[in-house]
Amino acid sequence: MIVLLHGKDAFRIVRRRTELRTAFSRKYPDGIVTVVDASGRADGIVVTVAEAGSGDLFSSERLVDVREACAMSEESQRKFVEYLKVSGGTLSLLVSETTAPAATKHPVLAYLKKHADRVETFEAFETREAASFLESELKRVSKDVSFFQDAKQSVLAAVGSDSARLSSLAETLALYRESGEISAEDVAHFVTPDPRVKIFDALDALLAGNRGRAASLLLRESRSDGGVIKTFGLLAWQMRELFRVRGEYDRGNTNQDDIARVTGMKPFVAGKLLSKMGVFPLSRLRSGLALLADLDVGMKTGTIEPELALTLFVEKL
Repeated sequence: MIVLLHGKDAFRIVRRRTELRTAFSRKYPDGIVTVVDASGRADGIVVTVAEAGSGDLFSSERLVDVREACAMSEESQRKFVEYLKVSGGTLSLLVSETTAPAATKHPVLAYLKKHADRVETFEAFETREAASFLESELKRVSKDVSFFQDAKQSVLAAVGSDSARLSSLAETLALYRESGEISAEDVAHFVTPDPRVKIFDALDALLAGNRGRAASLLLRESRSDGGVIKTFGLLAWQMRELFRVRGEYDRGNTNQDDIARVTGMKPFVAGKLLSKMGVFPLSRLRSGLALLADLDVGMKTGTIEPELALTLFVEKL
């Protein structure tokens, strides 16, 4: 029996590897598990695996846990594949690869993808998958706790598809809340807000026609972290991100996960920007960037007070 675990999500691969080893030990209390980690050595793995997996008629069941086989030299990988072809049918082997290499460049991965008895792939989450995983991790700790929708979105905005952080935050929040619904205020105790999210909230208020709230949010951010110059930089960054989403939108791409893959944004961020395309036509984006540039020059030459520049941006955009 040969099982291959691979993909980009190292946290879930390691968790699944632990689950399979635990299941083996429960089934075979006297069984022997041998770990062979190839990440720190390029050669000699085949001999080690062969010795670990061999036994006589009266020996205990054996499981060989091979980690990061693609770290081996190409020659060693070819030898390992030949060994598997000869003995794979009688060998209990768990192979896990967390570096997500291309199978075409690694003989071991290419062979096991076709011939392992079980192949489990752990790719990075899409937005909906991350949300579902967050909920399931919460229930692993306590079935008496749930998320308010805005609290869940706050976690996803801060963490994205990072399964390790999602799991850790779910556990922390479940233990903190104990029962009932987790609020955005609860999340704020454990997640440092991304200033880019604050900038988006200000733009969101501005686009909704609430210029007073937009000005208040921008002034508060500038006074709390880095000053007006940094806030202007974040505004310029946000406008450029809107430009990138606008480009994909105008090409007919209206799926937030697809946009996230193309642009490298977090899916949640791409979705929020995508939702503003109706009120942020290309002409308004261009005028917004031009306005930022003019106000930035005014601040740096001393003709406009920094906080006045923020206020003028809100009034004129």
